[in-house]
Amino acid sequence: MTDNSTLEQQIAELSAMMSGENQEESNFLASYSKPFQILDKQIAAWNAFISSDSLYVGHEDATLFAFLTSEYYLSYILKSTELEQLRYYYIAQRISDLFWQHNRAHRGKDSPGYPGHFGCRVRLRDKKLEMFWFYNEFKQKKGTVGFNVISHYLPRECGYCYSKTTFSRAQDWEKPVIEIVENSFAVIRRANANLIRIRQLCRWNDNNLYQMAGRIQEFKEGNPLI
Repeated sequence: MTDNSTLEQQIAELSAMMSGENQEESNFLASYSKPFQILDKQIAAWNAFISSDSLYVGHEDATLFAFLTSEYYLSYILKSTELEQLRYYYIAQRISDLFWQHNRAHRGKDSPGYPGHFGCRVRLRDKKLEMFWFYNEFKQKKGTVGFNVISHYLPRECGYCYSKTTFSRAQDWEKPVIEIVENSFAVIRRANANLIRIRQLCRWNDNNLYQMAGRIQEFKEGNPLI
């Protein structure tokens, strides 16, 4: 079974559970609860070890173990942020779909203000997640029926969200869906920025703890106890 089919199975099981079709604990809940159970056991073990005066393990070995497991844990957090960003990307795509559903529903000439000029796009490239808007300009094709569409990228100047004046030319039917979609994009942009900050902090911890361990070891070697 591929990773993709496993994920699809978990989604189907969760859907069945939410709809009341499956009252038993699903594999989804079981698989996602295991890491938390392991963490709880590790926390309990460390609390017990720190508060005791173990005669079986030396502090030198325990300190080395702490450094190594800390490095693994920081790497795990970094990978977790990568996974979380993929979830944000998927959610942002579905929010973008909401906008385009409304856009397609108003493409008939009976819609007031036809056609809609605004559009949005979601992109993930090199772990950089972007949600942006553009303005479509329609120019009549020469000598034939139809329009040439020229898209103009709209810059964001207000941190995590676009200024409301960016959409001042929106049609009346566009404004409500633009508002809910852009407000949602702003939340995801902020959440994604938090992920980036977590990555930076993890890398700082990893680099500086490693350097600190090296300096301590050098000090011990240069200043042996007599």
